[in-house]
Amino acid sequence: MYKHWILIFFVLVLSACSSKSDRLNEQIQSEVPIVERKLEQLKQALQSGNVSNAVLLADYAKRLKKITPEHATLIDNLAKNGEVDGPFVQGLVERLEEVKKHPGDTANLLEQTLAETQALKDALDRQVFNDALSDTINVLADLSNGKLPRVQSVDKNVEQRINGSQNTVGSQLVGNPQYGNWKTNSSGISIWEWYGMYALFSNLTDHRYRYSSWSGNRPYSYYHDYGRSRYTKPSAMARQNQLETRTEKNFRQQGKRFNSPYAKQRSGATSMSRTSKARPSSGSFRQSSSYRNTVTSSGRRGSSRTSRGPRRGK
Repeated sequence: MYKHWILIFFVLVLSACSSKSDRLNEQIQSEVPIVERKLEQLKQALQSGNVSNAVLLADYAKRLKKITPEHATLIDNLAKNGEVDGPFVQGLVERLEEVKKHPGDTANLLEQTLAETQALKDALDRQVFNDALSDTINVLADLSNGKLPRVQSVDKNVEQRINGSQNTVGSQLVGNPQYGNWKTNSSGISIWEWYGMYALFSNLTDHRYRYSSWSGNRPYSYYHDYGRSRYTKPSAMARQNQLETRTEKNFRQQGKRFNSPYAKQRSGATSMSRTSKARPSSGSFRQSSSYRNTVTSSGRRGSSRTSRGPRRGK
């Protein structure tokens, strides 16, 4: 009799899990066409010149190459982020394809996939994408030594003063997995390394970013302060979280205090869209996975308050 009730219990548990997985699968399948439609709308907007920062990025690149022709290759690589076939858009395309091909075979993985579809919907919003391009534009502005103004951000010197940040050319892109990654050496020190197409940044400054010090002194950037949960694929987000946890543990063992790069939002943003400032979307299932917990909490940190200032800095 006892074994009989155990069997019934396990049948009920398996049935409930199956039912939840089925519902999650149905939600994912209903979300995919919406994400695909938003992707096509963004592509059309870019092709028709209806994403203002993409137009400005192309213009800055053209003007900057006349000012600093020796940096033409780096400038061209950065400018591609505002193009339909550039790495920025293609990274979102690849994430969508991953959702379609590998939604997951457990309820937990399906929850993560559902959260990913919501993140993609946010990332493909035209206004949000437009805001996200501000980091790249501002790097070009900094390369021009003030000849081209920053957009949606205060002046470089003002930002450095109010945040006490390590603000060198390209510093807005440090920590963003689209541009490079953190390499940990045998001594346990993690140093930022640029991908090949952005390697010239290493020659523009003799400053090397160590994760342990960068975390407490990073500058304002759209990616880190508003867009990380939307513009980071799950595997990259997991690596970021692992690095933060490992570094915090090492500091604690040494009796030191570690300042998380996301402990507080950096000041410096101006004229951000309402959509960017809003909390990132999440799926309708409230039994949050560890991935969704991470995404939501980082989104809250990145949208808790906004800075006021001029529309453009110099």
